[in-house]
Amino acid sequence: MSKEREQFAGNLDYWEQAAASHGTTAGDTYYDLDRVIAGGTLMTEYEEAALALATGAPADAPLSKLAGLDVLHLQSHIGVDGVVMARAGARVTCADFSPTALGRALDLAAKVGVEIDVVECDARALPESLYGRFDVVYVTIGALCWIDDHALWMQQVSLALRPGGRLVMLEMHPLFNMLESRVPDLIVDLPYSGGGFVTMTGEGTYSDPASTINSTTTCYAYSIGEVVTGAVRAGLVVDRLEEHTSLAFNPRGDATAQVGDDGRYRILLGRGTQPEDAPQPLPMVFTFVATKQ
Repeated sequence: MSKEREQFAGNLDYWEQAAASHGTTAGDTYYDLDRVIAGGTLMTEYEEAALALATGAPADAPLSKLAGLDVLHLQSHIGVDGVVMARAGARVTCADFSPTALGRALDLAAKVGVEIDVVECDARALPESLYGRFDVVYVTIGALCWIDDHALWMQQVSLALRPGGRLVMLEMHPLFNMLESRVPDLIVDLPYSGGGFVTMTGEGTYSDPASTINSTTTCYAYSIGEVVTGAVRAGLVVDRLEEHTSLAFNPRGDATAQVGDDGRYRILLGRGTQPEDAPQPLPMVFTFVATKQ
């Protein structure tokens, strides 16, 4: 087996296990599926704001303009946000390489009382049946780091969009991805850019670090500049690029981010020039919205 295929197989095995586990264990800190079934959402304010920008919706009703739109939830995992968008009236297709994840997405949609389509595929090689079909390609935290060719991935996004369609993405910031830990020691184990990668073996997942899942996974590094350049070369026009230094939840489930008195998580580093100066937050995620010409 080639190194590339071995890495792909390890990542797929992890996501198959995670898809079976997420939202089902007592230690899961993120996938509150009961909240979604009851009419809520797990989207952050950043995803909602990006969707509002892409669809022209008002800030106080960010999903209100999704009705009647065709949305591709790319690398959808168990489809939580896709189901929420379907409930808002979008025609949603969830695409993922994990059949277990897509089965969970269909099950969640049934419980919510909406219909979605699912497509099992590699995000680097979308089937032609998805080409030119979508008003929105929606991608959220933790997608690009699993892709070994970001330029090819961005080309697939462009192929899936109709002219005038938009990529809506909230993604982990590459500075955050670089950090293996912040306490007790600052350890950097992933490059900032260039597609450099690290292969890791361990237990647990980001939503349940104490779970018994064992995996060997490979993650890849891309800079903000590479993401923007890849989008432009794929025929997209950049509408918005914003970096955010806090989140309402801990996306990795480890101690790299700290929760503040306001309930928000930040990566705090350094103490400034004086002992009494507060540590400063690093960017955690970024919003990227771009339109197909």
